[in-house]
Amino acid sequence: MARLARADLLLRVACGSADLVLPAIQDLARATREVVLPKRMALISSLGGLLCVAIFCFLMAAFGQRVLRWGRIDIGNHVERILVGVAIGMITFEAALAIIEPLGKLTLGIVLVILAITVSGISEYLSILRSAVALLRSFISAETRGERFLLTILAPVLLFEGLAAVAPLTGSDALHYHFASPLLVLRNGFHPEFFLAHSFLTGQGHLLVLAGLAAGTDKLALASIYLGGVLAAAATACIARKWASRTWALLAALAFLLTPVVFWQITAAGAPDIWMAFFAAVGVLLVARAKSKPQLAMAAIAGLLAGAVAGTKYTGCIVTASLLAAFVWETPSLRRIAVFFPGALVAGIWPYARNLMWTGDPVFPFALRWLSPGRVNGYALTSLLADTGASAHTTFWQLAKFPLFAWVDFEHLGFWQFFGPLCLLFTPMIVLAVRNTPLWRAALVVWVGSSIGIGASTGMSRFLLPILPIALAAAFAGAARLHETNWHIARAICVATIASFLLLGLGGFALYSRSAVAAAAGLVSREAYLQSRSPDFGATEFVNRTLGEKETGERALVFFRHVYYLRVPFVYGDPSGSWAVDPARLGTAEAWREFLQQNKIRWVVRAPDYPEVVAAPLRQLETEGKLLPYAQGQVSDFEGMRLQSVLVQVPIAILRVSD
Repeated sequence: MARLARADLLLRVACGSADLVLPAIQDLARATREVVLPKRMALISSLGGLLCVAIFCFLMAAFGQRVLRWGRIDIGNHVERILVGVAIGMITFEAALAIIEPLGKLTLGIVLVILAITVSGISEYLSILRSAVALLRSFISAETRGERFLLTILAPVLLFEGLAAVAPLTGSDALHYHFASPLLVLRNGFHPEFFLAHSFLTGQGHLLVLAGLAAGTDKLALASIYLGGVLAAAATACIARKWASRTWALLAALAFLLTPVVFWQITAAGAPDIWMAFFAAVGVLLVARAKSKPQLAMAAIAGLLAGAVAGTKYTGCIVTASLLAAFVWETPSLRRIAVFFPGALVAGIWPYARNLMWTGDPVFPFALRWLSPGRVNGYALTSLLADTGASAHTTFWQLAKFPLFAWVDFEHLGFWQFFGPLCLLFTPMIVLAVRNTPLWRAALVVWVGSSIGIGASTGMSRFLLPILPIALAAAFAGAARLHETNWHIARAICVATIASFLLLGLGGFALYSRSAVAAAAGLVSREAYLQSRSPDFGATEFVNRTLGEKETGERALVFFRHVYYLRVPFVYGDPSGSWAVDPARLGTAEAWREFLQQNKIRWVVRAPDYPEVVAAPLRQLETEGKLLPYAQGQVSDFEGMRLQSVLVQVPIAILRVSD
């Protein structure tokens, strides 16, 4: 468009139509604004979000390093000290937000917390900068071609994963609750959302999403998830470096970033679970130092790391128990264990305390059937158990595959399960590298203990993500030791396997995230990207257009899963994910009519139909004239797997609840 306007200007000047030059210039300026500036602004916004989160990380590192000085804990390794500092800062920030969230004035509270952390760590800024410069110089002066080659690959991988991460949100679970639940807190305040049962599963990591959304943009929230992935990769390299050369450590970090489940988690998923991988890896590093650092402060910080894992997700409790077991093995001191526990509680108790206050069940809804059976929504509970894998039966042989990352649930097949073959293939080689050292003991206890516990409790391999950095670092340590032997054929197979995995991972990431990178860079408009990638986007836009101008405060009942982009007051009504909609209590049209009145529901959205378990009474309300047609149309939605990108037209109708 800009080119056509420019050509038009030259043509008019050449023809001597001087009186038409000004309109042509105006056309050119308009075209520039419409085409060029939006693209630039999209890229600037994406890079700005990543930069803001990098500055935030710096502030957390400085504060954490200050805490280490207060505790008189000296960690000589630059990378490890920075990682521990960031972990302490992030845990402190999350705990502060958990306290502020119920008090209201959330945005002001976030600003005050960041300001307090900034001032507290100001004396460590120069130290952090010196460590960063020293680390950068060591990379620039890499001695081997292998290191330089890996660094030239890592840099663009990190850049493109960062851009893909801050593209408009399209992850299914993120649209349903990872981002939708914090957004509802900002809109409606801090109170239980029984219409969105998954909101009770949100943990400390979701407070980072909340902070980003409170700042007015989801790019900061998305960038914070990406930051967790980058830090987890750095922790992977840090553990591997203890056992192998820097080349192998960089290989381990690159393999982590290009593992499908990881780049899906960092970019498209929109879930903060990746932070568990960072906290668990740094926790192993601290537990390994616990014996040589007898200060009580070290035990408290190790407890903070363990608690942070548990506070992010229910399954993190299993990793926390493994970290505790490793800590007790290394330092069997009741005094230090007594300090470890309060540290863990301070870091991770908050989502459990919230659920206990709201429902009487700290792990709502999974313990409610024993604590208060009369309040159980059996239909929703069954659905949640199936969704989390807690109802699955795991055999002994399936369980044995979990430490090897070799179990795949074909009923939930996708990127979110594929860890790749490296841990499986290289685990036998660990016998060449393993030594009776604190780090090896801690790594093996956490790796094996967590994987067995997760396999037994959930049966879903994707929940193994928190221990992937530990297992991957150990696997690459075994491969590195094999590379030092004279087994030429085995060495060649090892190198070929790693190269093949990295190439496939790189190709898979490029294929999977190319449209996200294009959207983040402004090459594709936000609307076009969401229309082609975001499930239920057509339905949400239809509802927004139809009901967006109404300011009555009355709510719409929706049954489609992906509700984040709804900009009108709504409640989620699918019984499989809504604790408030219990088919056992809503089996008649009269029950539904009372339910709609009690919950101030003015609109009911049918797109394309009601859930079968509650369809009959709702159709009866339509027949009786209690639900009156208000608007209807056709919207685009996905047919089958979203990766296939097959869009079809589906009917949507908005019905008004009669007075």
